[in-house]
Amino acid sequence: MNILVINGSPKGENSTTLKLTKAFLAGIDSDESHLIDIITVTTAHIEPCRGCFCCMAKGVCAFKDDMQAFLKKYLAADVVIWSFPLYFYSMPSKIKTFLDRLLPIYLPYIVTTVDGRVEHPTRYDIERQKHILISTCGFYNIQGNYDALLKQVEILFGKRFISILCPEGYLFDVHIMQKRTGRYLSYIQKAGEEYFTQGYFSEFTQTKLNELLCPSDLFIEMTNSGWMK
Repeated sequence: MNILVINGSPKGENSTTLKLTKAFLAGIDSDESHLIDIITVTTAHIEPCRGCFCCMAKGVCAFKDDMQAFLKKYLAADVVIWSFPLYFYSMPSKIKTFLDRLLPIYLPYIVTTVDGRVEHPTRYDIERQKHILISTCGFYNIQGNYDALLKQVEILFGKRFISILCPEGYLFDVHIMQKRTGRYLSYIQKAGEEYFTQGYFSEFTQTKLNELLCPSDLFIEMTNSGWMK
């Protein structure tokens, strides 16, 4: 199985979200039988889309940058893992640039879906692809904070995606929280194992992934006191 990880964190290899993603990969690739490729968009040369629509007519973008190779990797992937933190209720700007540059995958024609939406059909058959969103944020819950991002992912991938959303993400860099964050990473790894064997997370694992790393009132106190120094 070809697994493509798109690391969209501005922190690159030092990303907290990538730490979670690597734990998930350890579970999904426990027998090291899969081909895993990680793209770090912050260090890549990706020009922003200019909206010229040359790619929709020809299937090839006018820019000659890293996206040419990335598109080939994307189309060959059986599983695409989107790994990035929540930025301003959405995604970091460079990952949005990557997403915009996927336009060559689509045809210029407009079709109406069974649920009444209009969209561009894909140029390639990628219905086999599964998508996983792994994301951390600096709030203590996801309610109201991930709504816009989740809706966008739902529109793009429909029922072909699953998500792991981890609030209180900065606690993974707090030394005194290592025991608790270590347990959480073990559940992330378990989620990877379950996804590979059955295509979904068990109720027990999902419950553990939804648990806060520390109580909300303590998290707020820790966060706010850090900014008041």
